[in-house]
Amino acid sequence: MTDSSIAVQQQHSLALHGVIILFLGLLAGIGFSIAAATQDVTSPIYGAWRFAHMEGLVNGLVVLAVAGVWLRIDVHGKFINIARIILVLGCYANIVGPIINALFIGKRLIAPETGLEAIVVYGFYIPGTLPIISFAIFIFNLLGRKAK
Repeated sequence: MTDSSIAVQQQHSLALHGVIILFLGLLAGIGFSIAAATQDVTSPIYGAWRFAHMEGLVNGLVVLAVAGVWLRIDVHGKFINIARIILVLGCYANIVGPIINALFIGKRLIAPETGLEAIVVYGFYIPGTLPIISFAIFIFNLLGRKAK
């Protein structure tokens, strides 16, 4: 495979994951609509569904935005494959965790009190911060490419 075909394949994969994450966010919008129609805006379940919906939309768009500029990124740069993988994993964590919360817990989670809450916080919310590391790597990659 040539460098350009690898980059195009990776771009396609990122776009696919971005669309899936966006789709999950749109599906969470159904739960948000139901909560908005049946709950008060101060209800924890309303907030949980709103959070799930927004996380899916924002994270899906983030992955799609990275896919859009992927051909400008040096695909053989240091840590770039790790950054791509943790971006996708972190964005999936950012939608799956809130959906689990909205479906089974239904409250704001900061300090987990039960096993399921601990799984959501430590298994999804904390790994959901990984895209920050990805973007730092992407920035250094793009700055390094600009300097060449």
